[in-house]
Amino acid sequence: MTEAAQLKILRTSPEIRELLERDFDFEPLKVVASSRLFQFSGNGSCELIATDASGGEFALCQSDKSNRPVLYVSSEGQAGIIARSLEEGLSTMAAIPHWHDCLKFSGGGQLDEMRRVFPFSEAEALEEVPHLDSSRRILRIRLELPVLNDPVYSLYSAVTELTPYFPVQGTDGLPFSGLFNKFTVLSNPVWRRKFSELS
Repeated sequence: MTEAAQLKILRTSPEIRELLERDFDFEPLKVVASSRLFQFSGNGSCELIATDASGGEFALCQSDKSNRPVLYVSSEGQAGIIARSLEEGLSTMAAIPHWHDCLKFSGGGQLDEMRRVFPFSEAEALEEVPHLDSSRRILRIRLELPVLNDPVYSLYSAVTELTPYFPVQGTDGLPFSGLFNKFTVLSNPVWRRKFSELS
């Protein structure tokens, strides 16, 4: 499915909009709007496509390639590319609705640490949203999304490889920090206890 077709569904389908907002913290915008959080440091441009519950924003960045990468800017001063295209971004969210945790507890951007986080945050997501797998299936069918072979790596590689090419700053001109944080699995008391039980 083309990017344009996926955007049309995101903006016009009440079912998909409700599902994304409720289970994946992704609220599609019906019309193009201006960002309240960021501006490009250079001559770049983008199309704002969604927000999340915390006030963060998702945008498609103009690129010299056929696909437009997905930029995420948090309301707390972090920014970075999380996917190489809208299709990949939606596929990543379907596979890792808790993708924020994989970045926050990445130990400063370590792939192995992100992989360690995944099962713990996935278990919590399934506990909070028992019908999550059903929602995933609906998204993949309606938006014709592929099942990513390694969604954690897709997220990691997009952040590390593409973010430098799309520099953004706050509307006040101040720079953003990156999406990776220094915390690890052991920084979370609940996960630390479960991790010790498994060791």
